[in-house]
Amino acid sequence: MDGGTGGGTESSGEVHRALAAPARRALLAELTAAGEPLEARQLAGAVGLHLTTVRQHLTALVRAGLVTVHTEPAAGRGRPRLRYTAAPEREQLDAYRELVDILALGYGRLTPAQAGREWGTGTPPPDAPLADQVMAAAERWGFEPELDDRRVLLHGCPFAPNATRHPEVVCAVHQGLLDALAPGITLRPFSAPGLCTIELP
Repeated sequence: MDGGTGGGTESSGEVHRALAAPARRALLAELTAAGEPLEARQLAGAVGLHLTTVRQHLTALVRAGLVTVHTEPAAGRGRPRLRYTAAPEREQLDAYRELVDILALGYGRLTPAQAGREWGTGTPPPDAPLADQVMAAAERWGFEPELDDRRVLLHGCPFAPNATRHPEVVCAVHQGLLDALAPGITLRPFSAPGLCTIELP
């Protein structure tokens, strides 16, 4: 598969316009849930729209940066095949939604760390080693975690601009979520340039 090409502009106005149409939201939901790139014809069948209409909507989603299109060479003669995927930012948006939900849970009555603990306490722990639980949680929050002995290195923080300005909110929520997993887990924000560290007990 050839390299993907994304949309040209990703302004908030472009995104809002792209998501104003219910059909585009449905297409984006299909792509987000799919485990592999999809062709326009597959998406047309999934959402029950004409192929030409789906292609127009996909063009708008690509232009907004919400969808990535990949070109595959045609087998023999014919036009190249286009396959579409949801842009990686969609996963980060899911992480932001959870963060907002946690802060809303504790608004006016709990500190960010307490809200994180309360949110995490309501989720039954999986039957897995603690390191695996922490790795899975970090992935869900939008990080790219790496296990290093008794530490989890957090790369690619999706909250970096917010966490830099307000670590007492963003990092505190994540510490609270870790507290809910097990006592003694410590988050070290900004332990190195572009890196945070979770120390396991």
